[in-house]
Parts: sequence; C-alpha cells; structure tokens
Amino acid sequence: MPYDPFSALSFITGPAILTNACAILQNGATTRYNLAVTQWREFRALIASGDDRLSLLYIDPERALSLAEQRIHLQLRALGLLSAGVALFAVTTVGGLLGAFLVQALSVPSGAVSLVMIVAGGAALAVMLAAVGALLREGACSRAMVRLHPLASKSPMQRTATPQAALGDEP
Repeated sequence: MPYDPFSALSFITGPAILTNACAILQNGATTRYNLAVTQWREFRALIASGDDRLSLLYIDPERALSLAEQRIHLQLRALGLLSAGVALFAVTTVGGLLGAFLVQALSVPSGAVSLVMIVAGGAALAVMLAAVGALLREGACSRAMVRLHPLASKSPMQRTATPQAALGDEP
C-alpha cells in the first residue's frame, strides 16, 4: 500500500478543531461567569444593606439570589469541564501526530495507536458534552431569573396597560 502523507493530518484535524471549539466555549463561559459574579455581588450587597431595590426588580429577591448563586456554580463546573476538554483534545491531537510518526517510522502497530486516540478523543468529547449540559442548565437558571422579573411575569397586554393605568388614562 502506498504511503499517504496526508493521512496523519486528517487523523489529527478533528481533535484540533474540537480543541478550538472548547476554547471558544470556554471564552464565552468566562465572560458569562464574570458577569454573573458581579450580579451576585450586587444582589448580596443590596440584601445586606436592607435596600429594597431588589424587591422592585424581582418578585422573589431571595429566589433571584439563589438562582444567581446556582448559575455561578454551574458556570464553574462548565469551565472546569471545558478546561479538561481542551487538555484532552490537545493530548489527542499530539497523540495523533506522535502516533502517525510511530506507525510510519518505527512500525508500531496502528491498532494500539488508534485505540489510544479513540479513548482519549471519546473522553474529551464526553467532557465537552457534559460542559455543554452544565451551560444549558445555567441558561435555564437565567430564564428562571427573567421570569421572576415583574414585567416578565405579566402578559404583553398587561405590560402595555400598566403605563396607562399609572397615568390615570385607563380606557
């Protein structure tokens, strides 16, 4: 069988692309994490000072604080999993390159190299999917916080009627 110099490249391209995908997800999750921590700190400060502004923003301020804290925990879990995913995909990529060299230059059995690649790549993919699951759960917490907002809990007709009622112009 003739030697194909591009087989090694095609063997490592998938893990390399998924390494990049994990890093991009990690970047977005880091931004969301920073914003969530700022929001949580503001909520805690408002509650500690006895300021009633949080009650104006949310129907149940304690539940909003709890959801904000839950979001942070889920984001930390997702960030940890994404870091593990980046590392595992990077190991898979380097392992594929090293494995291609070992198979071609030192006649190492390709089955052993393939098995290592499949196990490392499968573990990396499982970790990445777990991180995506954590981010989806975090998004559900965000939606629950939006539903706690007084305007979000009303129907569109009630929202448009409220300013008229406040002005005394009810039809």
